[in-house]
Amino acid sequence: MATIIPNFLTSKVVSNLDTYNYTVQTAAMHVATIQLNELPPSGVSITIEQNGSPVAASAAPAATQGAISLSATMNCAVSDVISFVISSSTPSDEGLNCIKATLNVHIGSLN
Repeated sequence: MATIIPNFLTSKVVSNLDTYNYTVQTAAMHVATIQLNELPPSGVSITIEQNGSPVAASAAPAATQGAISLSATMNCAVSDVISFVISSSTPSDEGLNCIKATLNVHIGSLN
């Protein structure tokens, strides 16, 4: 089940495996970033998608890695959907508050 994020006036902090969707309000270049902190050794992977197509992806972190981040710049039209997909191949990651991720979408570019 996906969670809808109505706006990104500030960063959003999430704590569960899920797909988090944001519907674009303004046609422009958008930067989507996600940072996962406090990772236990796990099978967590993250993907940023535009209208269901992967734009950027990160594999499971190394056992000694404490955080992973991912960003993508996308040319979006009004009503495009930017999705952050946080998934895992490890059952222990499926509990509540097992991960902590910060999501952000803003108009502009990484440059």
